[in-house]
Amino acid sequence: MLLSAGMLSFGVSGLEAQVDINNAQLPLPVLFLHGMSGDPSSWGGMAALLSNDAGLTEGQELQYCLNGDGSENSSTLDEVLPFTSLPSQYADFFRLNFECNAGGTCWSNSSSNSDGIYSGQAAAAKQGIAVADAIAEILDATGAPKIVLVGHSMGGLAAREYLQNPEYWPVDENGMAHHRVAKLVTSGTPHNGSNFSVGWLEDLGDLFGFDIEQRSDAVRDLRTDYFYSGDPGVFLFGGVEDNWVLWDFLFQNFWNVDVNCDGDEGDNIVGLNQKPLSDDLEFAFITSYDDGVVSAFSSDAMVAMYNPTHRERFFVNGVFHTSLNDELALTLRGMDEPDDIETAYPIASGQTIMGFSSQQGTDAPYPNEDRDVYALAVEAPTLATLDTLWFGGALIQASWLDAQGNVAGDALAPEGTLLDAGEVYLQLIVAPGPAVTNHLFAAQFAPAPNTCPEDLNGDGLISTDDILQALAQFGCTEDDLPVVCSADVDGDGIVGVSDILSVLSLFGSFC
Repeated sequence: MLLSAGMLSFGVSGLEAQVDINNAQLPLPVLFLHGMSGDPSSWGGMAALLSNDAGLTEGQELQYCLNGDGSENSSTLDEVLPFTSLPSQYADFFRLNFECNAGGTCWSNSSSNSDGIYSGQAAAAKQGIAVADAIAEILDATGAPKIVLVGHSMGGLAAREYLQNPEYWPVDENGMAHHRVAKLVTSGTPHNGSNFSVGWLEDLGDLFGFDIEQRSDAVRDLRTDYFYSGDPGVFLFGGVEDNWVLWDFLFQNFWNVDVNCDGDEGDNIVGLNQKPLSDDLEFAFITSYDDGVVSAFSSDAMVAMYNPTHRERFFVNGVFHTSLNDELALTLRGMDEPDDIETAYPIASGQTIMGFSSQQGTDAPYPNEDRDVYALAVEAPTLATLDTLWFGGALIQASWLDAQGNVAGDALAPEGTLLDAGEVYLQLIVAPGPAVTNHLFAAQFAPAPNTCPEDLNGDGLISTDDILQALAQFGCTEDDLPVVCSADVDGDGIVGVSDILSVLSLFGSFC
C-alpha cells in the first residue's frame, strides 16, 4: 500500500513465504509520548498507520494524572496517579496520556488542555516518574527486554528525565540498576529549552481551544532562561529553587519553583543537561528549520551537549512544531533499527519480525545503505536458517555475525549455517529507495546435526556403553520401525559389521 504522499509503502500479503504474516511484530515495543499541549491523539496518525496499514497491534493506553491534589501551588511526586493495568500479552506500540484528572477521567481531544487540571503541564520530574511506571508496565506485560521511546516536543524531555535519573531504573538480581531503553527518538524536543511561550502564546492557545498556562510547572521547566533574572533554566541547566532565580514575570511568578517536586523549595538542582547520559542505546533527533516554537539548535542540541555515539539526525523544512508528529515517514526513519552489534535489538528464534528499510540520516555510519542488526541467543550448537518476505528496497546481504562482528555465514544459504552456542547477530543490509518500506523475516534454529554419530548415548565419549548399544542393535534395519536404529552410523539403513567396527575404532575418543 502506498501513501498518497508517496513517502511510505507497505507490502500486501499474498506472496509465498515461511514467515508468519499474520503474527508479525516489531522487534521491541514502542511507547509514543506527547508534548505539553498534546495528548494521545497527537500520535493518532502514526497509530492508524501502524495498525491499519502495517497490521501491528496497539496496546492499551497508559493513563496518568500528574496533578492528583489539584493544587497549583504545590508539586510533589506522590501526586502522580496511574490509571492503567496492562494485560499480560504482547502489543507492538503504546500511547501515553498525561491528560487525566484525579478521578481517572482522561481526554484525548481538543478539550485535553482546558480541563482546569493542567496535568499535561505538570513538572518534568512528574512526567519522568510516570514514564518510568509506563515502561515497567509495558515490559512486564509484553515480556520484552527493552523498549523504544518516541517523544514529540516535551515528551522527549520526559523520556530523558527517565533515562538520566538512575533512581527511576529497575534493579536486577545483582542489585544493579539499568535503564531498559533500546532507542530514543525525539521530534522537535527543546533539549536546550524554549522561551517561546512568553507573552502571546497563552492567548493563542485560548484562541485554538487549549489553555497553555504560562505559569505552569511545565513552562517553568522548558525555559532556557528567565526574563527578569537572566539566570539559565533551573530544570535544564541547574540552579537554586528560588523566586529571584526563576524570576520570569514582573508582578507574579510561576505557581511554584519546586523543580524536583520534593515538597519544598530552596534546593540546589543539578540540571538535566548537567547529568550523564548513557551511551549504550540508539538516538535519533528530528529537527524542523521552520518549527516556530523550538529552535533548530535546541532540538539538535543533544549532539553538541553529549555527542552520543549511536545517533542519526533528520532535518526538514516547512514543518511547524505541532505538525512534526504527523510527519510519519520522517518518524519511521528516526525509528530505524540499530546499525551495529553494540546496540542490536534482541529477538528470538521463531519470531516473525517486521522491520523497516529507509534512507539514512545525517551522521549515519553507513549513509548509502540501511543496515539493521539483531541479537539472538543460541543455547546449543544450531543449524540456523532465515525466512524473508520483502516488500520494497533491495536486499543486498543477510549475514550471521559472531560476537566480534565478523561474518559467520550467509543467513540466506539454503542449507543453513552452523552456529556455536552463545550470542550471535543477524545483519540485514538493504539499498533503500525513496519510500520507507517494510519487510518480514524469521530466524529459525534447529538442532545441529550430530557430527559424531558413534557417540550413541550423547555423553561426548565413545565408551563401553556405546559399544553395548551398537551390539544390541546389530541387524536393526529401517523396516523395524518404530524402532530407531541409532547405531546405523554409516547411514546404509542397517546396523551391520561396519557400524560395530566404526564404534570400536573410536573407543576412548572424545567427540
